[in-house]
Amino acid sequence: MSGNLISDRGVAQLRADHQKLQQLMHRHQLMNSAPAYQSPREDQILVKVTTMITPKASGQLGEGIGTVYDIDSTGAITETSRDDIEIYNISTVPIPVDAFVMCRRNFKSGIWLADEPQTAIAKSNGISGRSGTTAGSGTASIYYLDGSTLTDTSHDLTVYNIADATIASGAWITIKRNANGSYWYVDMEACG
Repeated sequence: MSGNLISDRGVAQLRADHQKLQQLMHRHQLMNSAPAYQSPREDQILVKVTTMITPKASGQLGEGIGTVYDIDSTGAITETSRDDIEIYNISTVPIPVDAFVMCRRNFKSGIWLADEPQTAIAKSNGISGRSGTTAGSGTASIYYLDGSTLTDTSHDLTVYNIADATIASGAWITIKRNANGSYWYVDMEACG
């Protein structure tokens, strides 16, 4: 009888290779698993916030709800038929309802993280001025525009002031996040 015969050693090697491939495929499936409404390769999405995304506090990420939108090749955005998703916030500033934010997936946990806000509207609770090389500081209440109405988010945070003038309590300001850290600085105070 002619033909190719596999030795016992060859059979053992095939079994070992097959087992290793099964393990690799299982690992790959776990890494790329996603709910049925999401593509396994999707790592960034556009979301419209439907429930305010609270700020990070005491070592816990803030969270809220949003609706996923698609972006086509012309730049047009359309609401998808997906379920709303839970979004987490790594910033100390909340993200208001109706804001559009880009979110990216954290592959270790599988959760969606909102891109951090870089600027915000606030009302001073009293902020000291800079003294020499020591920045002034105080707290501010975070607001957002709802139509044309400034609406309080009920969240305050520490802000720093590099101007030597004190900012009175009740003054409207804009604040910006320091790109090199998590500090927020007074950008502008309303004149008047």
